[in-house]
Amino acid sequence: MKRGLTIIGAVIGWIFGRGPIGAIFGAAVGNFVSQYFTSDEKSSLGNGGEQEFHASLLVLASVVIKADGHVDERELQFVRAHFKRWFGEERAQESFKAFKRLVEEKPSIPEVCAQVRRRMNIQGRIQLVSFLFGLAHADGQMTQEERQQITRIAGLLGIHPQDFQRMEAVHKPAAPNAYAVLGVDRNASDADVKKTYRSLVKKYHPDALHGLGEDVVKEAEGTFRKIQQAYEQICQERGIK
Repeated sequence: MKRGLTIIGAVIGWIFGRGPIGAIFGAAVGNFVSQYFTSDEKSSLGNGGEQEFHASLLVLASVVIKADGHVDERELQFVRAHFKRWFGEERAQESFKAFKRLVEEKPSIPEVCAQVRRRMNIQGRIQLVSFLFGLAHADGQMTQEERQQITRIAGLLGIHPQDFQRMEAVHKPAAPNAYAVLGVDRNASDADVKKTYRSLVKKYHPDALHGLGEDVVKEAEGTFRKIQQAYEQICQERGIK
């Protein structure tokens, strides 16, 4: 185990600049991380983008999942299902064990978020928050404590309140409110609606997430479609062409 942690310190330190995320992983997940980051998949070490996204997500998700003092099995299943898509069936079991160990840690969220904010673009950070909302709703209802924790994380990640509210609206179990998804007031002019939509197309286009993994891009495509659908609904209601 000591040798494994030494490898982790070198590899994770190289990827994350020896910041708090690397320290958390080195302490919590043992040999699994060293095996994962030193696999034959050279692209995983190319720029750290995909692995950095996943590592950041695991740390932040481990905080949200215990925010209400109870870890629900449906939330764990949500995480496990994503592991299967990210890591493949073979690595999913070990990655899930690593996550459960992370849940026992108490990371410094301000330090973790500061590191993510320095190293990840706004599109990636928005996608992190999007996942956290999905996790919070995995058991059927987001608790006040979970929302407060996501709110705190989003603020520390530099997420604009409108982007936060948009992700919250997108992930509500009921049909999302088109105006909330677009982030415009019902009394906004048609010109403002069009202008807002054009800016969102640039900001939320999945192309900005290439390098973070195909599955992250696919999830971003889902959010992008909901923004398009919201705009189309408003246009139809108003007769905008």
